[in-house]
Amino acid sequence: MRYVAGPFRSAAALALALAGCGGRGAIELPPFELLDPSPPSAVDAVVFLVGDGGESIAGRSPVIAKLSADVEAWSGAMARDSVVSVVFLGDNVYPEGMRNADDPNYAADSTRLWTQIEVVGGPEARAHGSVAWFLPGNHDWGQTRGDEGLARVMNQDLALETAQELGYHVDFIPPGGDPGPFVRDLRRNVRLVAIDTHWFLQERAVAAKDEFFERITEALVSAGDREVILMAHHPYRSAGPHGALVATSRALGLLYLLKKSGTLIQDLNSPIYEDFLGRLDRAFAASGRPPLIFAGGHDHSLQVHLAERPMDPRFSLVSGAASKITEVSQVPGLGYAAARPGYMTLVFRTDDAVELYVTGGDPNRLICDQADATEQATCMTDALAAFEIVYSATLLSGTVLEPALIDSIPPEAQPVEPMTVPPTSVPPGALP
Repeated sequence: MRYVAGPFRSAAALALALAGCGGRGAIELPPFELLDPSPPSAVDAVVFLVGDGGESIAGRSPVIAKLSADVEAWSGAMARDSVVSVVFLGDNVYPEGMRNADDPNYAADSTRLWTQIEVVGGPEARAHGSVAWFLPGNHDWGQTRGDEGLARVMNQDLALETAQELGYHVDFIPPGGDPGPFVRDLRRNVRLVAIDTHWFLQERAVAAKDEFFERITEALVSAGDREVILMAHHPYRSAGPHGALVATSRALGLLYLLKKSGTLIQDLNSPIYEDFLGRLDRAFAASGRPPLIFAGGHDHSLQVHLAERPMDPRFSLVSGAASKITEVSQVPGLGYAAARPGYMTLVFRTDDAVELYVTGGDPNRLICDQADATEQATCMTDALAAFEIVYSATLLSGTVLEPALIDSIPPEAQPVEPMTVPPTSVPPGALP
């Protein structure tokens, strides 16, 4: 593993990094220098990480337009099947997930989801089987639990099945109502593991939670020498509002409202989420090696966190800036943070190196919704021109394997069977 550090390329770059963070004053970040992008000939696979796109509308979302262009470019340049993937990290449909087809809001919900499905709908993406994976977030559960929440995620799963029937390479991972883990070996040295974190936050049955973490531990242990990339909606670390501690004086006045709204359990310092993180840490310890990456969304910014403890994920990523922006603050271990629209790209090189590129845009052009057509087109043009690589790093150094060894490594693992414990074992009701 190697973190690429060095001076900023210019004083202007340093100023931009600090100013772009927004939030509660300037944030001090470790120095870094941008990598020279790897050519497609040196790349085995590309995975885009983008979260919280639930307010995206085709033609009005610069992030989706830029992401679609990048997916097309990589799909065409790689010109091989199933080597470009997009992972939507939850909250794919705001504000209440996919409602029933007879609901008057269903059309708007469907439009938001299809805007993201179309990211892999370009000619190059479809010709080469580029895939989009959708993870569930708390809004996809309708901010609730039990049968009502399950119905929302099942509606989204069904919508993605419809897209599959129309020839789009998309899937809901884990399947609706199943907490996971969903396991896929991307290549010989990398395993992808996806879980439904909101399922854990709303589940009451102890046996179901225990089985969930037994399965996570199994997915980590059975990875062997592969590096694990764990993906979820809720992040492992965050410098955003869901990760920042609330001062006691404020918490006393807000506690009732937080409980009433259900917001409390969505914060990383809530008791139920601390229980989740504690169990996750024990799973990491049981596997003997922490994941290379824990990728989440939930907070609406772009963040890179470096490990603080031996069993922390070596890199914790927050990529939740597809359709909303929130502030970031200084926290220990912060490698990069910005309150900017954008997404992240993981590049897996043929020499087994793993590179991270963070693409950021203009926070003043998050959405282009002008009534005048000319102004709308100008906004989109200017917003697309503003996107740039704002951070990059080599997360894993490359190695060279002998051809005989490469041939002996299985290219893909089978998916884990669904849980035997019913995922909704309690009646519906309000979250605490």
